[in-house]
Amino acid sequence: MPHRQGDFEDDFSAPGLDPRWVSPGERPDRIVRSVPEGVVVGHALSETGEPSELFTRVGGDHWEAEFLVDPGEGACTVALRLDGAHWYGLRVADGEVTAVARIGQVRSVLGSRPLPDSPVTLRVRSTEPTWNGPDDIELGMSDGSGIDVLARLDGRYLSTEVAGGFTGRLVGVWTDSREVLVRRVRFAEQRA
Repeated sequence: MPHRQGDFEDDFSAPGLDPRWVSPGERPDRIVRSVPEGVVVGHALSETGEPSELFTRVGGDHWEAEFLVDPGEGACTVALRLDGAHWYGLRVADGEVTAVARIGQVRSVLGSRPLPDSPVTLRVRSTEPTWNGPDDIELGMSDGSGIDVLARLDGRYLSTEVAGGFTGRLVGVWTDSREVLVRRVRFAEQRA
């Protein structure tokens, strides 16, 4: 696939975080620490109650984001979010990877699989729409033998048409407990 302007791969080997990384909670540099293998993301709530997260803005019509994570004893969620009440994600906890959708006050579990040996690649992908939204969102995981899609959802519920707001979509990771090692993140826009 040819390189697009918004494409990147970050193994976190550069000193300090790239400015692409943002958080609705605490500043990213306050919740992560660099290690030779990547960055360790910690659990911390901000003064507003938003979880502290390591997120980047997404652009383009269709794209995919892959997070290579080693959860250890921690619990984390890799998600596409519009805000705290509108997100689709892959939660890693208690030996499972679970696809979750939150729309307003409704939170649904869509499917789960046993967690393969760490590290695991968690993928969020924007694809051509099959419903009435701007896109479909696929949530999947890989243990190195291919992608296992746990859920495919209408992207409309993560759009300003439905949820309001003006900041746009973010894709990233937050921890629900302890610390999680993020080894690498890859983001690529898809060709039309």
